[in-house]
Amino acid sequence: MNNFNEKSFATKSHNEDLDSIFIQDSEDFDEKIFENRDLAYDIRAYFRYFRKKLRIIYKDRFQKSFTNIMYLTLDCPTYTANSSRDDNPLEYICEMRKQYPNYDIRVLVPIINLENDFRPSQKLEIEIDNKTKLVEKTGLKFTFFIQNRIQGAILYKYPKNKYNVQVYGVYSPAFSRCKNPQEMSKLLNLAPFLKAARIAIKKFNKEKFVPDIVHCENIPYYLGAEFEFNFLTRTKVLQSIKDFIQIDIAKSEAFWAAINLADKKAMKKICKDNVVKKCLATLFNLHSTKRFYQMRECINFIYKNYYKFRKFVDKGDDIDENVIFNKLNSRIVQIFPNIVFGEDLYYNPMINTIKKCDYWTTVSKTYYDEILENSNLSGKMFKIIEKTKDKSDFLYYGCDLNNYPRVNTRDIYQCFNVENFRELRKFNKKAILKEFSEDRIKTNFVDPTLFKGENVKIVGSLDSFYDSPILFANPNTEIFANGTDILFNTILKLFELHKNIQVIICIKDGLKLNFVNNWIDFLSQNKYLKGRWVFIDGDINKQKFLAASDMILIPRRANMTTQEHYLAMNYGCVPVVSRSGILNDTISDIFDDITNGCGFKTKVGLLTEEDTNEVFLSPVIKALNLYQNNPSSWNLLIKNCLNHPSGWSFKILEKYNQIYKKVM
Repeated sequence: MNNFNEKSFATKSHNEDLDSIFIQDSEDFDEKIFENRDLAYDIRAYFRYFRKKLRIIYKDRFQKSFTNIMYLTLDCPTYTANSSRDDNPLEYICEMRKQYPNYDIRVLVPIINLENDFRPSQKLEIEIDNKTKLVEKTGLKFTFFIQNRIQGAILYKYPKNKYNVQVYGVYSPAFSRCKNPQEMSKLLNLAPFLKAARIAIKKFNKEKFVPDIVHCENIPYYLGAEFEFNFLTRTKVLQSIKDFIQIDIAKSEAFWAAINLADKKAMKKICKDNVVKKCLATLFNLHSTKRFYQMRECINFIYKNYYKFRKFVDKGDDIDENVIFNKLNSRIVQIFPNIVFGEDLYYNPMINTIKKCDYWTTVSKTYYDEILENSNLSGKMFKIIEKTKDKSDFLYYGCDLNNYPRVNTRDIYQCFNVENFRELRKFNKKAILKEFSEDRIKTNFVDPTLFKGENVKIVGSLDSFYDSPILFANPNTEIFANGTDILFNTILKLFELHKNIQVIICIKDGLKLNFVNNWIDFLSQNKYLKGRWVFIDGDINKQKFLAASDMILIPRRANMTTQEHYLAMNYGCVPVVSRSGILNDTISDIFDDITNGCGFKTKVGLLTEEDTNEVFLSPVIKALNLYQNNPSSWNLLIKNCLNHPSGWSFKILEKYNQIYKKVM
């Protein structure tokens, strides 16, 4: 204690000095304090001393006690109908539990795609991993008020899976009739699901599982929570966000939000208002010959037919309904001026969640850095992001490639590895060219193992006469986010430059889009391009395509978690990608790292003022030049792809663990 200075209590370094004392024995501390007879200094020192003691006890207690995590998501492959995602949260959870066996992590998803007449009294059978399985009904039943009526809900427990992760499903007629997870993200279905999920989480103590943390995946957990009494406060919420732009709500209609989210008190206020009553009566009379005697009857009718009533001036339709709805919207905002029926709700329901959640993360370091610097990447969310950055961080992403082995000849035509890929990989290429020859497509004799279903449409063909690199792409119908426009323009430019290439593009439901059909029509009319391209509309088994293609084109604008590039590299298909999000985090450009480079990246991201078509075209041309002029370097690229580490490493999982601790 010789270094202790009594007068330091009156200096700015008081905190540092007291920290050094704090590590000493408490009796020594008492003796030294009582040597100083200044009462003010005594009280301040003791107060800080005991405050630190209490904080350590409190912190230790909670760090030891939190073990239960509920992972809340709209989409979990094999457990949500028509799931189109490549990544599976069960994979991460399984690896996390291996590393931290004391954690009990469970998953909660919506049960969707059921018949309209389904009743909980019936047995619930759902197809899981191509097998029909009976889902166990739990004793957790409850009701909740939403959409101007009392809704029922029940919790189901799915059979154990290979990951040994328990998955639960919530069923309610309010949202279970939607057909796929994309529909679930609409406010119409999202609001009732989140309300049901919050109530279910409160009741999980009956399952002997009380969540300490709700890890919420890309959905606004607190949507409509301002109307709930006795709202759940003890459970901590970690909000994981893939892309702020993707969560935007297109329709900014306060009345629609009100009848989805308001509680009984709020609904009474709506129904008593003369302006609202007059507008509803007019709207009802425009579309129904019946007379309504109760306000509830009228609102129910309008709710069920809401989108049929809404007209759009730009299409030249009648605007009477527009006028009525505009009056309703403005009146609702006047009735509820202090709640999130304002701009926050209709532009992005995540705003309220970011304000309230205990912690939020993005699944990409690149994206996290970008949104803090570039307001264009988060729009109206930018101010909230800045205010809450102290309770935010980024997470890394992994992929278990053991699920995609290179040893099954049903998955790929010819197995190969790092040692023999030079000799064997070319057989896959020959096989795919043969399958998509003009004769086989005309006679419908294409290998069925290339596809997951029967309703597959193929346009164009490939010709084995051409000795050229095969370019593969598999975006979805979200044209802007996936950069499908950039992809098409790049391919057209390559053909225009007379580059020696062949192209395979697969987009499920792509032929329903005029944009895609126009592109196909243009290619079909050019005789020079015959045998150089093929378009596939349907579900495919990617492994065979990737094992046969030389490079995969991924010009994504948005930051979305994806296993696409990992899977491509696992089968020796070199990725050419945009420098954005997870793609930038996990792929090193061969021109930046000659030794370990495993792909090609744009110089900048694709959400810039620069010409995005030119930005993406540049690395594609670099890749083609390397393929054609430097075979040894191309072989090194493939070798690096096959050796690329992609699993859920300790570094990745420990970051999750650190954030869980911060949340608590």
